[in-house]
Amino acid sequence: MKTKRNHPQLKIAALSAMLLGTALSVPAYAGTGSANMAVTANIGMNCTISTTDIAFGAYDPIVANASSDLDAAGSVTTTCTVGSAGSVIIGQGLGASEGSTDADPVRRMQGPGEGDYLEYQVYSNDDRSAVWTNTVATGETYTATGSAEVMPVYGRVAAGQTSVAEGSYSDTLIVTVNY
Repeated sequence: MKTKRNHPQLKIAALSAMLLGTALSVPAYAGTGSANMAVTANIGMNCTISTTDIAFGAYDPIVANASSDLDAAGSVTTTCTVGSAGSVIIGQGLGASEGSTDADPVRRMQGPGEGDYLEYQVYSNDDRSAVWTNTVATGETYTATGSAEVMPVYGRVAAGQTSVAEGSYSDTLIVTVNY
């Protein structure tokens, strides 16, 4: 007697056995492990500084400025790291007189000839009563915000300097931010 076997069912059974065997041979993960990873950065104190010049224009010692001061303004802009604080100081200038000190600067612009000077001063307030010094203790203080901070600088050439010679006068001030 001949037995007839159903081949499609046999093939399905064999395939199922193979798949089951493959599934059992896949590695199983029984647990987990973890670790911490530190992420760090350092922010140092830093500042940038820039200035806008003070341009007085024409000084007329005979008529307009014989009795009236000549005023002008510039500015100092600082951008410093948040959390820093310090002061901004302004030097005496290249033409400062012999009696000038960092705490009490006597500033002068140099003129066209030897000994030609035009006295001036810079101030931290608009009524020009607080001279901007070159000492950290009395400089203009700031507390940084991380954004640009503009500090006006008010300049004045005093009236009545009738002995100045005709010509161009200039000076250079060194501005420093301490942080």
